[in-house]
Amino acid sequence: MNPAARSPATTLLPLAAALLTSFSPALWAQAASGDGAAGDTGKAALARVTVTGSNIRRADAETPSPVQNLTAADIARSGYSTLGEVLQHLSANNMGSLGQATPGAFGAGGSGISLRGLTVGATLVLIDGHRMASYPLPDDGQRDFVDIASIPVDAVERVEVLKDGASAIYGSDAMAGVVNVILKRSHSGTALHADWGQASRGDGRSLKLSGIRGFGDLDRDHVAGYVAASARRQDAILLSDRPALGGSDWTRYGGEDLGLVANPELQVSPRTRNYSLLGKLTALLPKDWTLSVAASVLGSEATQVGLLNTVSPSGGITTFAFGPDHPSPQPTALNGTNVIDPATGLPVDQEFGDLPAQRSRTSTRSTRFVTELSGGWAGWDLQATLGLTRVATELTASHFISLPALQSALDSGRYVIGANNPADVRATLTPEGRSTSTNTLNFLSLRASRDLMPLDGGALALGLGLEYSKRSLDERFPDGFATGAQASNIYAFGVGKQTISAAYVELAAPLTRQLEVDAAARVDHYDTYGSSVTPKVGAKYRPLRELTLRGTYAGGFRAPNPVEAGVSGSSAGYLPPLVDTALCNLVKPGQPCDIGVGGTQLQLPGKDLRPEKSISYTLGLVFEPNAAFNLTLDYYDIRIRNQIVSVGLFGQYQIDTPEAYGTQLYRVNSPTTPNAAPTGPDDTILYGTYPFINLGSARTSGVDLDMRLRLEAGGWGVFTPQLQWTHMIRYTIDRGPGQRYEMAGTHGPSFVSTNTGTPRDRAALALTWARGPVELTGTLNHVSGMRVEDASYNLPDCAAALSTIFPNGLPAGGSPLCRVPSFTTFNLAGSWKLSEALSLRASVANLFDRRAPVDAFASGSTGGGVSSGGAHYNPSLHQEGAVGRYFTVGASYRF
Repeated sequence: MNPAARSPATTLLPLAAALLTSFSPALWAQAASGDGAAGDTGKAALARVTVTGSNIRRADAETPSPVQNLTAADIARSGYSTLGEVLQHLSANNMGSLGQATPGAFGAGGSGISLRGLTVGATLVLIDGHRMASYPLPDDGQRDFVDIASIPVDAVERVEVLKDGASAIYGSDAMAGVVNVILKRSHSGTALHADWGQASRGDGRSLKLSGIRGFGDLDRDHVAGYVAASARRQDAILLSDRPALGGSDWTRYGGEDLGLVANPELQVSPRTRNYSLLGKLTALLPKDWTLSVAASVLGSEATQVGLLNTVSPSGGITTFAFGPDHPSPQPTALNGTNVIDPATGLPVDQEFGDLPAQRSRTSTRSTRFVTELSGGWAGWDLQATLGLTRVATELTASHFISLPALQSALDSGRYVIGANNPADVRATLTPEGRSTSTNTLNFLSLRASRDLMPLDGGALALGLGLEYSKRSLDERFPDGFATGAQASNIYAFGVGKQTISAAYVELAAPLTRQLEVDAAARVDHYDTYGSSVTPKVGAKYRPLRELTLRGTYAGGFRAPNPVEAGVSGSSAGYLPPLVDTALCNLVKPGQPCDIGVGGTQLQLPGKDLRPEKSISYTLGLVFEPNAAFNLTLDYYDIRIRNQIVSVGLFGQYQIDTPEAYGTQLYRVNSPTTPNAAPTGPDDTILYGTYPFINLGSARTSGVDLDMRLRLEAGGWGVFTPQLQWTHMIRYTIDRGPGQRYEMAGTHGPSFVSTNTGTPRDRAALALTWARGPVELTGTLNHVSGMRVEDASYNLPDCAAALSTIFPNGLPAGGSPLCRVPSFTTFNLAGSWKLSEALSLRASVANLFDRRAPVDAFASGSTGGGVSSGGAHYNPSLHQEGAVGRYFTVGASYRF
C-alpha cells in the first residue's frame, strides 16, 4: 500500500492497539472500574511535575538522563538580554549553531542551537514541551530549526536542556538533545521593565521595553492568567568602526596584500527588531480538571548587508530559471551566450562601486495557539493538547543586479561604466524583490500516565500517548531570482507537506530504593517514507545517599524533511580546490592536473531518502553530599548513520565519479547533456547539480561537567560558584570507504552551516554574591582554540586552507594564522532591589574588551571572510569580541 494513501485513523489505531495490548487485560479492567480512588490520585498527580525527557508526571525530577536547568534567575545573571544570546553560550552548543549576527547564512535573521555540534537539525527545540513550527528559511537550505531569537526572555520561567537522545519521547530531530523553553504559567500583579544598552565605542545602541500583567488567583477564583508584551530594537555596528577586524594586507604575517577594499556598509552586528505579545489563561474545572489556553504573536526583524555587485565576463555568468514553478534548473541566456556581452564595454571583471551593497531584510512573525485539557480519571493522569503554530518570514532583497536590465542599459548607453550615472538609471539595474515564506505545524496530542503497582522503591508508572501532526513548508525567494534575472550566493526554495502520526509508551520502574529503570518506545509514521521505531532505556542507581550513578541507551532518527524530499533547490555554496580530471586527461594526459573546477553548483532534492538513524549512550554520576553542593559528570557518545547530506561535501569524488553520487555536470560545449566527456581545451564545467543522498556517518563523544556550590558567609553574604564545562573527545565523519576525518579541534566541517569550526572545549564559570537587596555575578565564558584546516573538504593542512593569503606556501617556520586562538570573556551583572516595587540592574558584557581572535579561514563573517575582503573573525564563536565592551542598564517596577 502506498503510505501516502493511509488516513490518520488507519495509522493511529493500529499503533495504539499494539501498545495497549502489550499490557495485561487485568490492568485495563482495574482502570475502567475506577479502582485507586480517582479523586485521591488526581490530587497526588497535581503535586507531580513533568520533566523534559519524560512524559510521566513524577515527584522525583531526577531522571537517568542528564538535564541542565536554566532558571529565570540564571538567565538574568548571565548579563544577556535575549534568549538567543543565553543559549548561544551553552557549553554543549557547538559546530553548526546560528545567530542573528551571521550574515552569510541561508537562515539569515534566525538563531538556532546545535547541541554536540551535530547541526541545528539534530537538536529539537520545544515550547512548554510541545513543538513549534520551524523557521521557514532552513539552515543551508536543508535543516529545520526553531528560531529562538523570537522567544521573549521576560516570559521564560526556565529552560531545560536535555543533553541526551530523546526520539523515543519526542520523535524526529532529537538525536543530539532537546531544548525545552518553559513559559511562565501565571503571574501576580503587574511588572514593567526597561533596559538600555550601548557598546563602549558608542554604537550598537539597544532599547527594550516590556511588561506583564497577571490576573486572578487559581485557588481563590479558579481562573488565573497573564498578558505579557515586549519590544526591543538594536542598532547596527559597522565593520568600518572595528578596523582591527578587517583589512586584506597580510604581509605582516608573511602573506600577500590581497588589495581588496571592504564594502563600507558591512556590519559586524546587524540592526534588529523584536516584539512579542503573549498570554496564558488557566482555569480549574470540576473534579480537578484544568483547562489552559496560551496564545502568542512573536516578531523579529534583521537587516543583513552583503557584498558589492560584481560581474565577471571572463568566467561567464550563469543564472537559472530555478524555483518552485520550475524545479529543474534551466540556464538563462543573455545575447545567446549566457554572459554579459564584452562588446558593450565590459571586457574585464567589474565591481559596481556606484551601486549600493546587496542587502537582505528578514521580517518574521510567529503565531502560536495551544490549548490543553488535563485531569484525572480512574487513576489516570490525562492530557489532551491542540496546537496551531505558524511562522511567516518576509524577505526583501535590495540592490541585487538584474542581468537583463544591465545588458539593456549597456546596449542603449543609458548606463556607462565609470561614469556619473543618474540615480534613476542606477535604480533600474537593481529592482527590489519581496517574497514570503511560511512554515506551519499543527498537532493533536493525547497523553495518559498512571501508577500501576507498588515496588520496593515506589510505584511502577506507565505513560502512553498518541500524536498527530501536519506540517507544510512554502519557502520562496523573490521572483527575480527564481526566473534567473538576478543571482545570489545564498538562494534556496522549498515546497512540501508531511503528515505524521505517532504512538509511544514509557515505563518508570523504581525497583528498589536505590535502583530505578526507565524504558520507552515510540513509533512514528510519515506519509512520505513510512515508519520509524525508536527505543530508549535508562537507569539510575544510588549506592550512597550522596551519590547517584546514571546511564542511558537511546535510539534516534531524523526524518527527511520537505526540503530534502519535496520540491526544492538551492545554491550549494563554494567549492574547495577541485580539479577537472576529465579535461586534464584530454589535454595534458600523464601530467599533473592544474585545471580548476568552477561554475555554479545547484542542490536538488533527493529521491527515496531514508531517515537518519542514531545510537547514543550516556554514563554519569551525581554527587550531592549536602544541599549546598551538587556535581554532575556525564560521558556521552552519539553515532549517526545514513546521514542525509549534500553531494557537495564529497569534494573531488563527485567530480571524478559523478554517477556514483547522482551528480550531473554540464560543460560549455554540451550545456544540456549531463556528464558529457570534454571535447576540447575550452570545454570546462559550466555548472553542476547535486541531489541529497543517504551516505556516510558521524560520531561524537565527550564529557560534561556541571558543578554548583552555595557558601553561607554570615554577614558577608552568600557566595554561589557555578561551573559548566563540555570537552569534546572526538568528532569523526565518514564519507565512504577510506574517507574518515577527525573534526574535533579543527575548522571542519567547513561546508556545514556558517563554517563555525569545532572547538574541543567550551566552559562557563560564574560566581554570584548576594547580600540583602544586592546581587552581583561575574561570568567567565571560554572557547578553546582550533586548527585552521578541514580534511573533509580537501583542505588537510594550513597551507591549503589559507592558500588565498599564502599562494606560494607558508613562510618558513609556519604562521600564527594556522591556529585560531582560544577566546575568553568576562561578563559582570548586578541588581539592587531598592524596595518591594522598584529594582535596578546593570551588566557589562566583555568587561575587559577582549578582541575577537583572527580567524583567517572564517567564511561566515560579514563580507564573506578573507577571500572576499570581509571580516576575519568567527561570528558564531567570537561575536562578543567583535562588538567589544557592552553596557546595559535597566529598571523594573512592580505593583
